[in-house]
Amino acid sequence: MATTKREIAEKFGISKRTVANYIERLGLGDHVERVGQADFLDDFAVAAVADALGKNVPQREQRQEEQPASAPAANDAVVAALNARITDLKEQNERLIAELADIKLAREREVAELRSELAEANDRAAKLADRVAGIAERQQAIAAIPWWKRGNVAMKLLGPASE
Repeated sequence: MATTKREIAEKFGISKRTVANYIERLGLGDHVERVGQADFLDDFAVAAVADALGKNVPQREQRQEEQPASAPAANDAVVAALNARITDLKEQNERLIAELADIKLAREREVAELRSELAEANDRAAKLADRVAGIAERQQAIAAIPWWKRGNVAMKLLGPASE
C-alpha cells in the first residue's frame, strides 16, 4: 500500500521536507514513485522512514502556558525510570555475555573431546583394517596350497581357534 510524504509528515507532526530529507539520508530513492505532484513510498520505505523518524523526531513541545506545573517533576521521573531501565539492560547484557562465553567454552571442550574420540576410533579402525588385510593374505596363501596339505598349513598360519 503506497503512502504519500504528506501522510507520513502528518502522522509524525513534521514537515514534508523532513520526510524528504530522511528518504535521501536513508537512500530510499528507488522506493519512491512520483505520480503527478505526489510522491508515493512503498511499504519498505514507509517502514524505514517511520522507524528513523520514530527514533529521532522529538515530540512537539507544549507551549509554556499549556504545560502543567508538575511537568518538570514528571519529566525527571521518566528520565530516572529510563536510566534505571538502561542500567538493568546493561547488567542483563553483561550477564548474557558471560553466559555466552561459558557456553562457548563448554562447546569448545566438547568439540575437543569428540575430536579425540574420533582420532581414537580412526586408530582402532586402522588396526582392524591391518588385521583383516593380514588374515586375507593368509587365506590366499592357504588357498594356493593343495587341499590335502591345507589343514596343517592353516594351523601354522592362522594359529589355534580363538575364543
